[in-house]
Amino acid sequence: MKFAKSISCILAGVLTVFVLAGCGSSKTAEADQNKPLRVATNATFVPFEFKDNDQSSEYKGFEMDLIRAIAKEMGRTIEYNNIPFSGIIPIIQQGDMDIAAAGMTMTKDRASKVLFSAPFYESKLVILTPKNSGIQSINDLKGKTIAVQLGTTGADYAEAKGIANKQFDSNAEAIMELQVGGSPAAIIDKPVADYFVSQDGKGKFDVIPIPDTKSEYLAFAMNKKDTELQKQVNAAMAKLKENGEYQKIYEKWFHSAVPILPTTAEDALSK
Repeated sequence: MKFAKSISCILAGVLTVFVLAGCGSSKTAEADQNKPLRVATNATFVPFEFKDNDQSSEYKGFEMDLIRAIAKEMGRTIEYNNIPFSGIIPIIQQGDMDIAAAGMTMTKDRASKVLFSAPFYESKLVILTPKNSGIQSINDLKGKTIAVQLGTTGADYAEAKGIANKQFDSNAEAIMELQVGGSPAAIIDKPVADYFVSQDGKGKFDVIPIPDTKSEYLAFAMNKKDTELQKQVNAAMAKLKENGEYQKIYEKWFHSAVPILPTTAEDALSK
């Protein structure tokens, strides 16, 4: 009887441990799901992320719409942190924010510091210059000082080509430098230039292709250790493509069909 009673007590104790462990796990998973997705951005990158003015609390743009749709699919709210672009990767590395939605081009150097999601946009670098500036190609920038955004592939390209440049915290500031006549040209991403010449710069500026630049892919960036978040973001984005929501967001901002993109970060970085 004592033996049977001891066995019963042991089994009851084990069962209690499993029940408590199960409850703890469930609460932890639920707590994680309820945490806001902390998004680092630089809201000066029209048409990807921007505000109508400094006083506005509303974040607009293709990438902002996309990250909101992804967070909704994941069942999470969003907490934004609007900081200079050059501080985005450090804040992700420190773990102070979960994900970067900042028009970030995927590069091998950046991939050594952060994890990338599957790409969501294909871009190229271009020259933006006032009409009748005499600039028709990259060769015409020699001996001139152009405007670029700090920490971008445009800045890297100018440095690699030995082109003197002024570096600004945002594309908006680089474009303003052209508007006030401080620089004769800027090297920036094509969608930014195209959007500008369709709005404030219409009829006043030209967008000039740079033939020796290859396609660049934009993606969300996360901490190198956060592989689980990477999986969740990629799964949510795949779901949005399946149900047509991604296509709606893309066409809203670019008025064109979605191009065929690499399906993984690895594929994009190998091109």
